[in-house]
Amino acid sequence: MKKMTLFLSFAVSCLICGCSSEKSFEISGADSCFNGTVDGVSQKGPFLMGTTVTLQELEGNSLVQTGKSFKGKIVNDNGEFVIDNVDLSSPYALLVTNGYFRNEVTGKNSNGTIIMIAVVDVSNRSHVNINLLTHLDYERVRVLLEREKMSFVDAKNKAKQEIFSNFFDMSASENAESLDIFGKSEGDKALLAINVLLLGGLSESEFMERLILLSEDLSRDGVWDDSLLKTKIADYACELEFMGRLPKVRENIESWEIGDVPAFEPYINRFWANQYGLGKCDATNAGERKKNINAASAFYNMNFVCDVDSGWIAAMEEYGAGCESCAIMKDSRDGNVYKYMNIDGTDWMMSNIRFNSSHYRCEIYEDHDIASVTPICPSGWRIPTNDDFNHLMKSASEDEIKLLFSESERMAALAEGDTLMFYLSSSIVEKGIFTGCRYTLSVLANDSLFLSFGISWQENTYVRCVKDLKKGE
Repeated sequence: MKKMTLFLSFAVSCLICGCSSEKSFEISGADSCFNGTVDGVSQKGPFLMGTTVTLQELEGNSLVQTGKSFKGKIVNDNGEFVIDNVDLSSPYALLVTNGYFRNEVTGKNSNGTIIMIAVVDVSNRSHVNINLLTHLDYERVRVLLEREKMSFVDAKNKAKQEIFSNFFDMSASENAESLDIFGKSEGDKALLAINVLLLGGLSESEFMERLILLSEDLSRDGVWDDSLLKTKIADYACELEFMGRLPKVRENIESWEIGDVPAFEPYINRFWANQYGLGKCDATNAGERKKNINAASAFYNMNFVCDVDSGWIAAMEEYGAGCESCAIMKDSRDGNVYKYMNIDGTDWMMSNIRFNSSHYRCEIYEDHDIASVTPICPSGWRIPTNDDFNHLMKSASEDEIKLLFSESERMAALAEGDTLMFYLSSSIVEKGIFTGCRYTLSVLANDSLFLSFGISWQENTYVRCVKDLKKGE
C-alpha cells in the first residue's frame, strides 16, 4: 500500500508539474494576458467547502508553469470556488483542486482526498469548471499540441470528442470546462454517467490510480485500449441496472439538494450495451433478444431484451431458465459476480471462484490450515467439505449437474489438456497412503462425479464455493 501511495503521488506530481519534454507548441494568442477573477465549480461529485483551488500560470509556448500562482477556496458544499486578483501574462492556466468530495455512488462524503485538474484558456472566459473530463483531457491535449501542432482550441475539442466517443460513441458540442453534473445538456448527462462508471465502488487511491492509467492510455492515440478494464466497468454498470441499484445512485445525488439531477442513466446503460455488442435499441428492434458476446464479461452469453422505454434489459428469467433456485451474488473483494443454485438445501456457486487466480493446486494447502491463509471464498461462503461432496453426489439430478458444471467451463479446461476437472475440498484424508492430502471431487466429461484425493501431480484443481449457512438454517 505504501508503494502504491508513493506511485500515485509521483504520477500526480508529474501530471501537475508537466514531466513531459518542454517543447514549443507555438500556440496562437499566447501573448495575450488576463486580469480579474476566475470562478467555477469543482466537481467529482462536488468538492467540499474549504478545499483549496490553485491557479498556476502556464508559459504560452510550452504550457510549462511559470512559477506564478493564485489561490482560492471552494465557498460551499456545492463545489463553487472563487479566485480573486488573478494577473496573468499568458492566457493559459492550470487549475488544481485537492480535497474531499461528495461520492455519487454512496451519497456520502469521501473517506479520502483526490486531485482534479483542468488546463484552460481564460482569455475568452473567466468561469471555468473543473471536472472529470477536464482531468482526463490534460495529457492528451499536450500530446496533440506537441505532435500534431494543433491550436489549443482544436486540441481541447479533439480530446473531449475522443473521450465521449470512447465511452458512448457520441459527439458533444460543449467545452469540457462548461460541463456540470447538474446541467441539462447531453454532455452534462454523459459527464455524470462517466463519474459513476469510473468511480464504482473504488477507494479514493484506487480511483486515482484508475484515472492515471486511463489518462495515459488515452494520451497516446485517443483510443481507450484497455478492453479488460472497459469490460470490468461494464459489468459493474450492468449489475447496477439489473440488480435495481441504479435508482439508489440517483436518490443519493438528489439527497444533496444542489440541483436537478439530469437523466444520466441511459448513458450508463449505453456503455455496457456497447461493450456487450448489443447495438442499438429503439422502436425498430423492440422486443429483440441478443446475447452478450463479450467473452471477458461475468455475464457472457446472458440474454438481453430491447425495451423501447428502458433500453436493453437483462432477461433474468432466461438467465435462470431451468433453474428456479438460481440467484446472483457479488464478491465485494474484486467485484466478480457469481450465479449460484440451491441443490437439496445447499447453495453452490455455478462457476469456479476467480478471486486472485483461476487455479488452485492441492499442494498449496498441504502444509497450511486453510483457516490461517487468505480465504479463497468470499465472506459468507466456504470451500466444500467431503460431506458436501457426498451430499451433492447423492442428491443432484442429471440436469442439476449439467447446470452446476457448465459445458463452456469444462470445454475451457479440456482445451488446456485436462481430461477431467478436480474440485478442492477442505477435508483432509486421515488414513491410508493419501493421509494429509485433501479430498477432491472429480467431474468427467460425461457428467459423472466421483471422489478422489488431491495429490501433487494434479495440474488443475478448481474451487467451487458453497454458502456458509448460519446456525439454525
